[in-house]
Amino acid sequence: MIGKARSLALRLSVALVGGASIAAALAAEASPAARRVDAADRAFGLVLPDPYRWMEGENNAELQDWLKAQGASTRARLDAAPALAGWQKRLQAASAATTINRLQRRVAGRLFFLRIEGEGQAVLMVRDTDGKERTLLDPNPLSTKDSPASITEYSISADARRVAVDVDHGGSEVTTISIVDVDSGKALPDAIGAVWGEFTASWLPDGSGFIYTQMASAEPKPGVDPMLDMHAAIHRLGEPASNDQILLAAGTNARFPLKPEEFPGIDASAASDWAVAVAGGARPETRLCVAPVAEALKPGAAWNCLAGYADGVTGYALDGNTLYLQSTHGAPNGKILVLDLSRPHPRLADARTLLPESRRAVLTNLVLARDGLYVRRMTDGIDDIVRLPKGGRAAQPIAMPFAGAAFQMWADPRSDGVVFTLQSWTRPRALYAYDAASGSIADLHLGATSPRDYGDIETLETEATSADGTRVPLSIVYPKNLKRDGQALAILDGYGSYGDSIQPYFDPMLLEWVRAGHVYAVAHVRGGGEKGRAWWQAGKGANKYKSVDDFLACARRLAALGYTAPERLAATGASAGGLLIGGAITKAPGAFGAAVIHAGMLNPVRLLSGSNGANQIAEIGDPRTAAGLKAIAAMDPYQRVRDGTRYPALMLAVGLNDKRVAPWESAKFGARVAAATASGRPVWFRTSGDQGHFSGNLSAEAGEAADSYTFFEMELGTRR
Repeated sequence: MIGKARSLALRLSVALVGGASIAAALAAEASPAARRVDAADRAFGLVLPDPYRWMEGENNAELQDWLKAQGASTRARLDAAPALAGWQKRLQAASAATTINRLQRRVAGRLFFLRIEGEGQAVLMVRDTDGKERTLLDPNPLSTKDSPASITEYSISADARRVAVDVDHGGSEVTTISIVDVDSGKALPDAIGAVWGEFTASWLPDGSGFIYTQMASAEPKPGVDPMLDMHAAIHRLGEPASNDQILLAAGTNARFPLKPEEFPGIDASAASDWAVAVAGGARPETRLCVAPVAEALKPGAAWNCLAGYADGVTGYALDGNTLYLQSTHGAPNGKILVLDLSRPHPRLADARTLLPESRRAVLTNLVLARDGLYVRRMTDGIDDIVRLPKGGRAAQPIAMPFAGAAFQMWADPRSDGVVFTLQSWTRPRALYAYDAASGSIADLHLGATSPRDYGDIETLETEATSADGTRVPLSIVYPKNLKRDGQALAILDGYGSYGDSIQPYFDPMLLEWVRAGHVYAVAHVRGGGEKGRAWWQAGKGANKYKSVDDFLACARRLAALGYTAPERLAATGASAGGLLIGGAITKAPGAFGAAVIHAGMLNPVRLLSGSNGANQIAEIGDPRTAAGLKAIAAMDPYQRVRDGTRYPALMLAVGLNDKRVAPWESAKFGARVAAATASGRPVWFRTSGDQGHFSGNLSAEAGEAADSYTFFEMELGTRR
């Protein structure tokens, strides 16, 4: 997914008529050539040519030089486009007027959050019980010119006295955990390095230390996937990290065996004398085991393993001896189970159903408060929250302030109520607090600000019919009074992996595209979670082709409804969305006029040759097996490119510090398309030397969006 005044739109439309001709001239200029080699994968009767194999490998200096040269060429071409300055001005103004508060959490009456404004990185803030706000950690002074520091995650001790903060550099997502004393705002000397940026510290109940998940090494070694062989260890505040004990690792505990690609974690909640250990990866389900906290903090602990991947456990909460589990086993839309851990030798089979599966609503999250359990559900992309009071009383739906997506929901086991965010396509994120005693909801005024009112924009939720007859949800965001004559430029976005859903989200930069007279749409393809586990499974592994069919059906639907036409439609996606967009433009290149792929997965046949590769097997398949390689080769965009095909214009956005998806996947795909295409349309690379998988701040997002919109308008033509 890409990041996000009538007179200005008119001025741009006039200038862009000339911009298209400039683009054609620039496209004819020679870009740095990519050399070819005689290489191929030969296995299970398949021969898979790989002429750009040389691009692979961590710290590949030749590839880095080639990508930087490509990036410089693209930069010069974009800078020469008349439209760019207008988009930069427009989107930077929207960025400067936007404040986003995210990852809001309330503990012991204090509200913690990350505040993002303008060109700076997100700053960790706290709002004390007296309502005053102050900064706890500002990563910006830690930045260098070429390596900005950023906060990726944080966790709060149960008494809200200390915060463990994950900070990375250059977008690498390899972080160091630092500890901040909340009362004084001062940093403690403790520091734990080589922690992947998504993994938060799990505080011990008494706040004396924490458990963390650590990578085998912070520095990648040639030929070694840095995401393999992670371990869980315990750190006591004030002690050197060299004294930390490893609690879980592959090959260390027969009661909890781990594979090298699994990520272990241990949660010792203040709400219980039990600890939970989990193992997982790039999949919704986890393996889950329990042990008393005192036992869990010992190496070689006697864990009682309750759930494997087949049991479909996707979330949990602990309350004393009660374990709540969110599961999709036998319930594709999810159910809530409850298990008494005090009984001798508890088993998952002993659990009873607390909240049964709904026919339409998909369970997406659960959190525990003092007064009960709160469960978030999604129906057709719209969220609601249900309260399950303690004592077995009936479930109580909470009246939501408006129809939207509640991406974050947080509760404190020692306090009543819940806090949650809510946003829609045209309403900015707001943070609300639900009071369990009165049933009232209060706006905490800690969400996001908007640069303007977007009341001149409308939305439509419709469906497209895929190749096999499946009805695929399609969201369309468009200007009021749009003439549906097929002349509007449109962006079609999609993802379709890991059961992740694209729900309504507020993004001023996307809305500025729409206010300029264009259309933005989302194809909710199979492989996502919009319709529960069954929807995910239908687009997983060997079924990935169905995701592509769904996306193409949504493209046809947009044209049939008069919102756009194929030559005016751009496809876009990010990360695993590269499989979707790369698959779509190689299967039906005439369905689109242009495409932008950000940090895309584009060569899964070679996934085990890059970082974070083994972690993807559960979703993509295993190329070491005959069935797996056959399915992966069929979905691989790089392998699907054919010489002499008229491919649409293509821009690949690459963060050179990306550790999630290797930059060489984009490089290989782009080089292959450039050599094969017969359309004369450009293949450009937008490179960022100080970024990884994600944009660093609002200003960087605005810059990337300005480049994408300029590229689209140059290649799709101008609405007349």
